[in-house]
Amino acid sequence: MAFLKNNLTDEQKEIAVAQAMETDEGRTALAQAMVEPIRRALEYQAVGRKTLMVDELPQGALARYERDVASIAHIVARRGAVPDQIQEGEEILVPTFEIAANPTVRLSEIKARRFFIVDRAQIKAKEAIQKEEDTNIFNALIAAADNRGDQVVTNVGNLTVASLNTAFRLIEQHDLVAAKIICHANQYATIRVFGKDFFDEASQREIITTGLYGHLWTADIHVSSRMDSNTVLVVASPETVGAFPIRQDITVLPADDPKKLRLGWVIYEEVGIVVVNDYAVSKIEVSSAT
Repeated sequence: MAFLKNNLTDEQKEIAVAQAMETDEGRTALAQAMVEPIRRALEYQAVGRKTLMVDELPQGALARYERDVASIAHIVARRGAVPDQIQEGEEILVPTFEIAANPTVRLSEIKARRFFIVDRAQIKAKEAIQKEEDTNIFNALIAAADNRGDQVVTNVGNLTVASLNTAFRLIEQHDLVAAKIICHANQYATIRVFGKDFFDEASQREIITTGLYGHLWTADIHVSSRMDSNTVLVVASPETVGAFPIRQDITVLPADDPKKLRLGWVIYEEVGIVVVNDYAVSKIEVSSAT
């Protein structure tokens, strides 16, 4: 059941959804119609995916990656787990895990025409999956920087240009190029007062659609609420940092709960996270002045 929402009036949308809800086949088709919009939103808004090489695995393929003998790899074995260190072997086998969301809508709200059900479900699922992805990826990147030790910069007081410059140097000294700065809105507020002569601020459209807030030297600046408010990450280009293998991309299944008078869907993906090169990540710890 594919239809262009922009080409339909609100009344036509309601009629199409009502017809789909009457049969199991219609609900399944409605769920499948949600897949592509959610995938596009993830590609354009998720911050974590931009720091790693996205690798869509062929059917039956294993997520295997070579390990540099001079670096320690970090993998996330399961959702929310502390990243594991891999110090031996020439190859890394990355386990995959599921990230899921279960948006539901009360039948009474549909009858009251309070909102368009597909749009609402997409927004709820997108936000939940993005946040879970970013939390796990950031944990792996921070673990890689903390383990190396000499890739951590201590900044007392407000974030300074000198600290950012040192974080860039820690990456560049290994023949890498700093490509991403990831921080909380609290730290971006400090970068913003550096002035437009110091960094290039992105347009409002870029910020809304891609999460790209600006550019500093060789790096893009990304802001995420999932990042610790006192931490700033500087990351090299994705292909030199690690991988984000995708075993199963966004999949939507009907999951109604008749006993609670709710319509719902299970939206999930199966992915893996590995940071292969801990030299490609540096971290700034911002602490308050005493």
